[in-house]
Amino acid sequence: MKQQPTEYLHGLLSKLAPANPSPSHRARATPRRSGRETARLNEHKVLRAVAQFGHLRIGELARAVWPQARYAEQLARRTVARLVASGLLLERRNALGSRSLCLTRGGAAWLELRGVAAQHTLDLSSVAGSTFFHRTLATRYLIERQVEGAQVVGEYQLLRRKAPFDVDAVMRAMRKLPDGMVWQRRASGPMDVELVEQEAAAKARQELEKCLKMAELVGRPLDARGLYRVGGLVFVYDRELNHARRILLAAASLWGDRPHAERVMLERRVKLVAVELRDPLVWVGSSTVTLHDLRQRGV
Repeated sequence: MKQQPTEYLHGLLSKLAPANPSPSHRARATPRRSGRETARLNEHKVLRAVAQFGHLRIGELARAVWPQARYAEQLARRTVARLVASGLLLERRNALGSRSLCLTRGGAAWLELRGVAAQHTLDLSSVAGSTFFHRTLATRYLIERQVEGAQVVGEYQLLRRKAPFDVDAVMRAMRKLPDGMVWQRRASGPMDVELVEQEAAAKARQELEKCLKMAELVGRPLDARGLYRVGGLVFVYDRELNHARRILLAAASLWGDRPHAERVMLERRVKLVAVELRDPLVWVGSSTVTLHDLRQRGV
């Protein structure tokens, strides 16, 4: 008997179709965000970044929010323009004569409504004051570490006790507040927290020795449950300045009479991050070396 065209077509399709469709065939395509949704997500990220560090320039903000984007600063400027126009961010003239972004009361309230603890940063003296260079370079270093996947807290958060450990205990142990702290999340075991010191103006040798003593605290718990402990010390500085040499001399004064093995151990706990900058305070790149390796080079 001759097959009808419809029956023939059904038979052919049944042979061509897979017996069990693969998961990729069964799964629905992921809906793409609308332009409005993407814009709102970007605004949320920008406000959170400013709330985290207190104040940011466009360059630091772009690196924090769009680290992989080719035109990150353009994205940042467009997003900031909307947030300034809506009163959630305020542009303030900084110590370099350019503009820094601060969180307004409205911006803080916007974040609070979305479950993010925040407060306005309109009154920060570090925007136009003498500490601007110091704070901005430390912030950019922390952002670089955050982009790599680390957890960070800067001076702004430390001063407001916004850290997962007792900041006052840290200050008592170190006799000063570090410029930042960095650590990597772990599924188990204590997390090693690096203490960040940003070197801008030249410190007296005694002050450098006080900072270096933090390396002697490696292994000390930072909280009652032992989830965080001191993991090392990081000095961040402008490569054009002679901080590395001065830190090395201070270490020799502090630990020079220690047994060789102990001195090597202490020096390996200290990292020196030399930052290449161009005007006006633009991060170009950085290199890292331990204090021990620096001494081995005979600098």
